[in-house]
Amino acid sequence: MDGYIKWLRSHIGHELIYLVYVIAFVFDEDDHLLVQERYDFDWLSVPGGAYEPHETITQTVIRETLEETGISADVEEFIGVFSHPDYNLLYPNGDRVQPWTVAFKCRAQSASINVDGKETLKAAFQPVDTIKHRLPLQYQHALETITSNSAPFIEPIYFESESKAYYPVLRQHVGKAKIILPGCVAAIFNDNDEVLAVHKIHTDFWFLPGGLSDLGETTSGTVYRETLEETGLEIEPTRIIGLYSEPQLMYIKMKSGHELQTVDLLLECEITGGSIQPDGVEIDAVEFKSIDWLLSQPNCKPIHHQYLQDLKNRGKTPVVR
Repeated sequence: MDGYIKWLRSHIGHELIYLVYVIAFVFDEDDHLLVQERYDFDWLSVPGGAYEPHETITQTVIRETLEETGISADVEEFIGVFSHPDYNLLYPNGDRVQPWTVAFKCRAQSASINVDGKETLKAAFQPVDTIKHRLPLQYQHALETITSNSAPFIEPIYFESESKAYYPVLRQHVGKAKIILPGCVAAIFNDNDEVLAVHKIHTDFWFLPGGLSDLGETTSGTVYRETLEETGLEIEPTRIIGLYSEPQLMYIKMKSGHELQTVDLLLECEITGGSIQPDGVEIDAVEFKSIDWLLSQPNCKPIHHQYLQDLKNRGKTPVVR
């Protein structure tokens, strides 16, 4: 345990936390999967680890694969995010984690395995059918997405009955220091290709509904809850537009001095119920706006600009930034 996790645990102890993880499903030329035996769990794993604030998600997956197994790999495909509380981990030392795991399909560019001897005890390329039952549930679901060619995966809308906000939990322990937080944003279009926007009272800015993930919910649960709270509308995610982690885009320093860095999933959604009703606390208006109009706002920050440009030029394959 080092880097961001070590720092965070020094403040929060064994308490349940979200961690943004990245995992690599690395295949060789025979389509065998790179799997490893770990020192902390008795199940098989694939290379991966915690996202660090100085890098992008794709840099994390390449670095972790190389560090743990000695294998150089290229990222081929974004598989999806897997965050269901059914995947929660209890480490041997008592640390509790709800993983917000970003999965990628990768291709090995080398064949010589050299394990780190710390997190990874052994590693080998194995036929998928012989080892998939030994992978944890989260990894099995990601692998099913790969083998069925149904990527990118969208999680079901789910909340635990006792879901709780994660952001204030961390702030109680770390004060104003920079923390990594996962979140989701909703892109809801009408027939005129306008996107649903909310007017934020405190910043006098129009943008898409969304927010930070709470403990005990899935990514789709986050975007459903945030949209319902801000707009009064019920929605269903239909596809992933993009995943965003670039430090220069995702870093925020609030007027209060609080620092955070987010990793966001941008989801295209459809309205399934409800009626427009701003919450009156953070949001005082909800309207469909053209993307060009939203881009023309004088206080449009680089990350807002990037989301909107990606929506304007959206294709079938999600962007990973």
